[in-house]
Amino acid sequence: MRLLPGPGPAARGMVPDGELTADPHYADPELAAAVAAALAGDWHPAAGLVAARHGDWDRRTAAVGALATAATTERQWLRDWLAERDGDPDATVVQAETFVALAWQRRGSARARLTSRQQFGPFFQLLEHARDTAWKAAGLAEADPTPWATLVSVATGLEVRYQPFDGIWSGLLVRAAAHRPGHDRALRYWCPKWHGTEERLLDFASGAAAMAPSLTPMPLRAAFEMAMEGNPIWRSRYVQEALGAALPWLDGEGAQHPCTREDRGYAIYALHHNGRHDEAVAQFRRLGGHADGYVWHFTTDVKRSTDPVKQFAALRAQACRHASRDA
Repeated sequence: MRLLPGPGPAARGMVPDGELTADPHYADPELAAAVAAALAGDWHPAAGLVAARHGDWDRRTAAVGALATAATTERQWLRDWLAERDGDPDATVVQAETFVALAWQRRGSARARLTSRQQFGPFFQLLEHARDTAWKAAGLAEADPTPWATLVSVATGLEVRYQPFDGIWSGLLVRAAAHRPGHDRALRYWCPKWHGTEERLLDFASGAAAMAPSLTPMPLRAAFEMAMEGNPIWRSRYVQEALGAALPWLDGEGAQHPCTREDRGYAIYALHHNGRHDEAVAQFRRLGGHADGYVWHFTTDVKRSTDPVKQFAALRAQACRHASRDA
């Protein structure tokens, strides 16, 4: 048994706490450049990037999502793109996803019982615009699963029931059976706080993980959602098996996947709760100083935190304190 705490992050050569940031970070330099150009008013790099990602569906959907988030801050570049290229499927799919991003911005992240009618009105209206625009995008680019991923998000917010949802889900799978962003969004649909149950959520995540290596982190995401509801799942066999499948993907073939940085956060939570501190430190090393992931808005017992940088720093310090000195 170790009697003294291990060295902290700084002594291990990690980014100092004072340099941690929750600002959006894009590991993909082309995407970072396109977002920066869009925010400066130039839509051409965004158009080129989204078009170039045709066929690389996970990265295309990630690019569309990042550009849609940018459009919630500055929309003139998207208006100019749509005006210049009327009927462009790439511009249309970004517009559809922007409506989704705006809808959630208006609604906020609180539970339904804590959300006002004044928030729900614009939320539903914007999702209806997103639905119509996504169907338009799906008609303009029949092979593209991205508008179908948008429709999955719309279905969650508009409380679309199982049979219509299954039709949307089938439409996505026939275009990209292992589409990671689509699976992430469907996982939210099957959460008990939305339209599913714990059993359906875990079954969905396990079935996805068995389908393709890029989907192996899905059970960790499902475990996080269940922990948010108070389920003591972290030390379960389900999570142990999920870590065994996901960690090789994160540190191997999937190291540059657009979802990997977020997945590392889920893996860190699972490793932390299972006393696997050396491995948690290794995952923190891969994340560097970026605390912009969704998971850092919660404490280790998955209660909402107001400061992702402080939560990132606190959990990293705990991992370092309990890890071996040479981890």
